[in-house]
Amino acid sequence: MSLIGKFFVVMQILLSVTFMGFAATVFTYQADWKGKAEAEQKAKQQVQTEKDNLQAEFDKYKADTTATVAAAEDRAERAESANSALQLNLTDAKMEKERLANALQSQTALVKIAEDEAESRRTEAMAQRVVNKELHEKLTGRIEKALESEDKLYNLRIERDNLVSKNKNLIEQQAFLEKVVRNNNLETDPRIYNAQNEPPPIVEGLVVNAAVDDRGAVDLVEVSLGSDDGLVKGHRLEVWRSGLQDGDEAKYLGQIELVYVDSDHAVGKVVQKAKNGIIKRGDNVTSKL
Repeated sequence: MSLIGKFFVVMQILLSVTFMGFAATVFTYQADWKGKAEAEQKAKQQVQTEKDNLQAEFDKYKADTTATVAAAEDRAERAESANSALQLNLTDAKMEKERLANALQSQTALVKIAEDEAESRRTEAMAQRVVNKELHEKLTGRIEKALESEDKLYNLRIERDNLVSKNKNLIEQQAFLEKVVRNNNLETDPRIYNAQNEPPPIVEGLVVNAAVDDRGAVDLVEVSLGSDDGLVKGHRLEVWRSGLQDGDEAKYLGQIELVYVDSDHAVGKVVQKAKNGIIKRGDNVTSKL
């Protein structure tokens, strides 16, 4: 491993240890705040107890000092020689009193600081409790919405399964019906079926070609009309001759049923033949005579 690689490995280890220390510090701070608050409360109570003890000692000392001063004044009246000592004792007592007063003031300030900090902790805890309550209410609402969504999704899945089952049954029924229709040589396309049951549009065209069977009779006829003219399979057309050509006379030649329809031409099967009439190229076809 190169020197740079070793350097980066060491850096990763140091950063990992540093981040673990940060995480431990954050966890310790988050985990010990309640304990610190309780410790502060205990310290406050202890300071209050010390304050009460000091106050009691001060009162007792005040009473003792008052008695001492009275005795000193009484002795001062009886003995001038003891006055200096009593004055010194009085001065010491005053100094001690001031010291105790200063100590009491310091302890009072500390108690006030502790009270303020405890109040701040209590305010912070109450604010956090309000935030926690709001978050809990939001979480409860989202859980209820999630349950409602799950119920709706479950109902939709059931409805979808029912629809899929119905669709499958309908498809099977449609396939069966189409099979029955085909077996009966009927048209399965609804558009063609509807067109077949309606009269064809009024059209006129020409015979393009005529095919004969093995016996020499015309069997299939190709015409110049198609689906662009509105014709569909199954429509019937009349075949006739105009007689305008030399050697021909006007006559009715028969009827054809269309078996194949393209856009511009169609093929029909002869279904009705006229006597002494043979369909040939150039004859006329129409849907209505």
